[in-house]
Amino acid sequence: MEVSGSDARIAPAALQRLPDSEAAATSKAVTATFNILPVTAQLTVNQAGSGTGIVTSTPAGINCGATCSANYAGGTVVTLTATPSGGSTFAGWTGGGCTGIGTCVVTLNANTTVTATFNTVPPTVTFSLTTSGNGTGTVTCNGAACQPSYPSGTALTLVATPAVTSLFSGWGGDCAASGAAATCNLTLNANTTVSATFNLP
Repeated sequence: MEVSGSDARIAPAALQRLPDSEAAATSKAVTATFNILPVTAQLTVNQAGSGTGIVTSTPAGINCGATCSANYAGGTVVTLTATPSGGSTFAGWTGGGCTGIGTCVVTLNANTTVTATFNTVPPTVTFSLTTSGNGTGTVTCNGAACQPSYPSGTALTLVATPAVTSLFSGWGGDCAASGAAATCNLTLNANTTVSATFNLP
């Protein structure tokens, strides 16, 4: 039977379904991971090296020296500061994600151990250099101007260079064993005195 005019009816379009392969290609999975913070976390500071010093914390709790471990609420951000004692120097941090010689900032998402290294500073010895004779010349220490003091144990190479019109005649003091050689090698374990003589031809 043919339907026409006002009695005509249009059938609704059939619903379309994507093939399984196309649906799988357009879907995406997202995963969010949440970790539970500990109620408390312990921060421990160790000291290493030949020197000594104090490590303190903000917020308070660590004063190492005396108190080198403390408990904090999980997630607390703690800043550690190292202060060397006299005769020592702070060499740096290890552990807890800290490096270098500045402050150490730790976020306590778990028990954490940080090590602060302090080393001793060598004692200083004096170094005295004089020149004599009727000529002129210069003396260098390790290729640079000689200094009035050095850390104990410093190795020095002294080189005597006469002026064009002069001659180097020899060493005195702690370099006397080098005689008239242009170079004298010393290790400064105590206060040291050296003389260099330059004469005219």
